[in-house]
Amino acid sequence: MNTRTVLLWHNNGETQFTFAVNPADITVSRPNVNRVADLALGGQINLWGGRGLREVRLDTFLPQETSHLFAGRSPDAILSLLKTWQDSGDPIRLIISGTDINDAFLIEDVSQSFREGDGDVWLSLQLREYKFQNVSRQQAGQSGLSAQSSQREDERITPKTYTVVKGDTLWDIAARFYGSGTKWGVLAEKNGITNPRLLQIGTVLYL
Repeated sequence: MNTRTVLLWHNNGETQFTFAVNPADITVSRPNVNRVADLALGGQINLWGGRGLREVRLDTFLPQETSHLFAGRSPDAILSLLKTWQDSGDPIRLIISGTDINDAFLIEDVSQSFREGDGDVWLSLQLREYKFQNVSRQQAGQSGLSAQSSQREDERITPKTYTVVKGDTLWDIAARFYGSGTKWGVLAEKNGITNPRLLQIGTVLYL
């Protein structure tokens, strides 16, 4: 008997399912995106980079149709659904009762294994937190974000230029000044950078 609910749904619940057999172990990783920088006179420092994206790993098995644990959906049907969600690139919502997990995630990996003489399918599912971008101020209010949070964001002052130092990458600089490393392409286009791997120390970038 399951003691908690593990629910995955797609497209606002249009398709969803719960595991017939809950994972015995649920691993939740909550990393920071810190960066280690070399000091000019030797040694290193660890630069805080804010919270990264949570990762969740679920390991369980999908019971075959003849099992007393079977809940009406075959292992093949569940695997097909998970792979469809994974290939779509759409975020899904993962809700795990009794925890603080109730957020959008992308499916990073769907691994299945089979055991000789066993009709059940063993499943390992890895998900990474998804952050929605380009949320308007009105949408942010509708999502329950406080006016204070919006005000703090508006008050951030971005300098006009930045000089590249040792260890910098476009991803790091975009994360620092634009709020997301995924905007490194905007920075590259603005500065005519065609090869981000050849970022020279001392280069002045326009923000």
